[in-house]
Order: sequence, then C-alpha cells, then structure tokens
Amino acid sequence: MLYQAETVEQVLPEMSSLNELHYDEIATHKDLKVLKPDYDKYLEMERLGMLRVFTVRNQVEERGITTMAEGRYRGDLIGYFVTFISPHMHYSDCIYALNDILYIHPDYRGGTVGYRLFKEAMQDLRDNTEATILCIHMKVEYPFRQLLGKLGFSLTEENWEVEL
Repeated sequence: MLYQAETVEQVLPEMSSLNELHYDEIATHKDLKVLKPDYDKYLEMERLGMLRVFTVRNQVEERGITTMAEGRYRGDLIGYFVTFISPHMHYSDCIYALNDILYIHPDYRGGTVGYRLFKEAMQDLRDNTEATILCIHMKVEYPFRQLLGKLGFSLTEENWEVEL
C-alpha cells in the first residue's frame, strides 16, 4: 500500500467515484442530504492552506513510469482522509484539524490499512500544518472507537441530528 499526501486536483477524479460508495453506505437523511460536493470550495480551501488530502493506494508500478511528482507510483485509490485546517471559532489560538471525510473501500477493511492511514495522515498533519488538535467524527452505525482509542483519541462530544 502507498500512503501519501495528494492534492484535490490529483485525487478528485478517483475520489468522486469512491464518494458515491461512501455515501451509499453511510449517509443519513438521504432525501435531504443529496451528495453534491462543492469541489470548487475544496480547491479554494486547499489553495488557502486550509485543507489536507491524504490517501492510500493499492500500489501499482506502471512499467517504471511514474505518474505523480516525487517519483511515487500511482495505484488504485482505496481510501482517503480529508481534513480542514483552521483556527477554532471558540479558541482562536488553537489550530484545529477537523476531519471532513474518511473512507476505506470495504475490500481493504479489517487489516492494518485503516490504522496505517490514520497514523500516516496524523504524521502528515503534524509535519505539514500548524494544527494542534485533530477532531474526528463518525457515524454511530459505523463505529471505529477501538481504533481511535489505540491512536490516543478521547471521546469529547457527540453529534445529534433531527429533520426540521
């Protein structure tokens, strides 16, 4: 597996198809929340240094030809960890890394891919941003609390939804 930071532009064509799988699997209130990402906003936030995209790929060598900068081999996208970086609205001296979306293709779950994606993405955030706190949210029906505990996270809040 290849774990690496990528840009929105690099990963967007492949990510959009995985987004469909992700949405079908976990979205709530689908009648109200239709999948329609604002990719222009993602590109703008990345340009402003407020977004990091970290991916995991099933590494495939393309006969010695590299298709990404830094000589990395490109393979099929199997997961992503997208995070917004910003000072917190209540604690302006604290830079938050708020995970927007996290997904691993079902065929690659149950082993170490998720753990390694988290570890590598967290290290990327430490090395390449000024963030001091990483905040993750998860769907109640798809918990990964045990993994978060192993990674040192603490349960600090819950999110609740109601249709209006």
